[in-house]
Order: sequence, then C-alpha cells, then structure tokens
Amino acid sequence: MALKTITFPGQLNVSVQPTDILYATLLTSNQSGRNHSRGNEKPIAIGRIIDGGVVHALRQITYDDNGFPATAITANHYLFFSKDKTVSTSGILGYYALAEYRNHSKNEAEIFATATEYSSSSK
Repeated sequence: MALKTITFPGQLNVSVQPTDILYATLLTSNQSGRNHSRGNEKPIAIGRIIDGGVVHALRQITYDDNGFPATAITANHYLFFSKDKTVSTSGILGYYALAEYRNHSKNEAEIFATATEYSSSSK
C-alpha cells in the first residue's frame, strides 16, 4: 500500500469522500472543450481515497495508488474524483415506499410519468 497525500490550494469539493477514485489529466495549452487525441491528456485513475483520507480543514486528500498506474502529479494536472458504484449507491431501500405529489399552484397541473430507482434491502 503506497499512500500519497495532496494538499490543494483551494477548498475541497464537499462530495469527496473515502472510497472515491481519484483521477488526473494533464492540462495543455490552448485546450478547448473538444476531445484532442494527443494521448497524454486522457484522464487516468491514480488511486482510491482511503478512510480518513479527506481533511477539509487542511485541504488534503490521501489516497492509495497500489494497483493504479504510476503517475507523477504536477501543477499542470487537473484532479477530479468519481464515486465507486459498488459502494456509493443511491435509491430507495426496502419493500415499502410512499410518494405524495402536491400542486401548490392555483393552476391545474398534470403528471405524465413518474419513476423511481430502488434496491431491495433484504431477500
């Protein structure tokens, strides 16, 4: 397990948490919103944020780079994170849910469709 800590110049995103995957991409001059295929600016997963690895007061993130490609992070890299789909799931848990729709307007309104995402909490 090779732990690395990065201190950021600004505040950390409030959503960053342990188990998130940390990514880096090299910024290039004259970069636009288009996908350029120079090869070195594609996002690369550099590690998984460890438990206790997010310290908002110090603006620090500690991650484990074991099993990820070796990447030397410089000031020319843009860092971002993504949620681990196996850990950070969302949706309704259980077998019972109640939804109530209210129209607080004085105008009539219609609902054409409604949907939900759910996960059974036990089987």
